[in-house]
Amino acid sequence: MGLGAGKASAGRASPTPPTRRGRAPPNSKMVAARLLRWFKPASALPSTALLLRFASKRHRPLPTSRPQTLRPLRSALVASLAAGLSGLGAACEVGALSRADALFDANEYAQLADLLRTALSSRPDDAQLLWRLARALKKLADAQSEKPAKEKLAREAHAAAERSLALAPECGAAHKWYAITLSELGAFLGTTDKIKNSFAVREHFDRAAELCPADATSRHLLGVWCFEVAKLSWFEQKAAAAIFASPPRATFEEALAHFELAEKTEPDFYPKNKLLMAQAHARLGQKEEARYWLQSCLRSTPKTPEDEQTLAEAARTKL
Repeated sequence: MGLGAGKASAGRASPTPPTRRGRAPPNSKMVAARLLRWFKPASALPSTALLLRFASKRHRPLPTSRPQTLRPLRSALVASLAAGLSGLGAACEVGALSRADALFDANEYAQLADLLRTALSSRPDDAQLLWRLARALKKLADAQSEKPAKEKLAREAHAAAERSLALAPECGAAHKWYAITLSELGAFLGTTDKIKNSFAVREHFDRAAELCPADATSRHLLGVWCFEVAKLSWFEQKAAAAIFASPPRATFEEALAHFELAEKTEPDFYPKNKLLMAQAHARLGQKEEARYWLQSCLRSTPKTPEDEQTLAEAARTKL
């Protein structure tokens, strides 16, 4: 086989030296065609595409004696490739966030946390990934029955939210999940620290609602804060007054106003909001309104395990 190939090459001069596999080196047209196939979907590379199409029309091999003629083309290619890679990175980020939100909506919190940790290994300063990780870890902590495991997840969630807020202080979601995770830490803290943190929790819920007025959840959480403070026992109020000159204060009227605004912002968004509206009306002696919202809560369709727990609690509630 080798002799046959030698005779064929000896009988006529080859215009270009054969490669190891018997093919001529690629000329500019071949290179351009291949690159165009690779980058055709990338709208971020128009200059590259134009240059390569121009090169493919010349039907000439790439020059070798004057490498300086390649420099403008090379510079343009490098710039376009850099732009393309930047666009690709942005597209990957959007894709990761979309997958993360889809997993959250499907209540796949463990898989979501794994996805976000993997994404953060290459983008550790991505605030959008960080607050989503805090959200996922908080949901995982809710499902834990053992206190050490719950506390570990709660602290990891708060650390992620805290970093997200530091990186994006104007992000409403970062404020919201910082406040949520800080509040969750109260289960593992003493009374003094819990009361001290309550001021920060209120402050960040206020800021979240200010930055994202269309987010019904932030408004609902302000209502929850007011409701929990309003129902503090006399002993707890005195303990807070002994520690702080101005202890946290709120009324059931304030709580109800936040719940109503949340429901107006996004009707039927959360069964828990309706249940708390019923309880707030009951605390204010408004029995008819309380029964109305309790029945509305019971008619809700549960979307999450938390919703199912809310409906079970509503079914047990006596007004």
